[in-house]
Amino acid sequence: MSTEDGFEFRRRAKGVVWVCDIVDSSKYLNDDEFLDNMEMYLPRLHWTAVTLVRAAGGEFIKWTGDGFLAWFEMELHRELERKVADVLMAAWHLTVLNNITRLGVPTPAAFRLRHGITLEQDALRSSITYPGGHRSLDLIGRSVVLAFRLAGIRANFPSVVVQGDIAQAQENGPFNAITFKHWHPTEADHLRYFKGETWGTNTLYVSAGSARPSNANLHFLERVKKTIEAATGRAPVDARAKAFALDFATKLQEGPAWASRAFEEYVQFLMHELLAGAENLVAAMENMPQA
Repeated sequence: MSTEDGFEFRRRAKGVVWVCDIVDSSKYLNDDEFLDNMEMYLPRLHWTAVTLVRAAGGEFIKWTGDGFLAWFEMELHRELERKVADVLMAAWHLTVLNNITRLGVPTPAAFRLRHGITLEQDALRSSITYPGGHRSLDLIGRSVVLAFRLAGIRANFPSVVVQGDIAQAQENGPFNAITFKHWHPTEADHLRYFKGETWGTNTLYVSAGSARPSNANLHFLERVKKTIEAATGRAPVDARAKAFALDFATKLQEGPAWASRAFEEYVQFLMHELLAGAENLVAAMENMPQA
């Protein structure tokens, strides 16, 4: 630990970094047609993100102006699969809630989110206390920087880009609702997204959206089936995921009026449209010839 005049550094154990970013936020802020919508949307996203991160067992480090940085610390490497499940579950729910409800903002704008998730092995956490008592937090580390850069990369739903360690932990962990595929940045990608840096870019994965049935990804069909069984009560639900969902739902219902309305809309979508769509997808995939 190092301190000087209200500036404190503390070396943290390893953990999972989650950076969330609003797509095209500058465009909306510079457009008079959507400026009022953004001014309503930004504090709602902040409130939702803080609530969601805490429900998932993480620490909300800071608001970045058009997104946030969150930290999920762990002491032992064997905790990785559980921590990754917590983060990806939270990112998935935030994305779906946002896409369905726009957090209750009446706007034609498609406010979308992107996520960068990495494993930080050697984080440095800073706490700065200013005159008057205001305190700010920040997190420093190579994988923290990488997470910010990954959050700017386009990917299919739910718009998540991760390191290989995260993708592997998700595959073996209790939450595997997201399908990832390996992404190889080109030279142009390195300049555009990473400012020419190559550290950490060899094993990157992007969310791939819906997978097509093939001999190589039949496990995707089984995962969808298990999700449907859990949602309909035909299979046990992970206790931690259940606790997270209950905590988050309670906070939404007890929160501002817009949050309660958004929660009702969200539940209706999950229970009817999304579940029905998943069941139709399974039926269609089971009747398609394998590649």
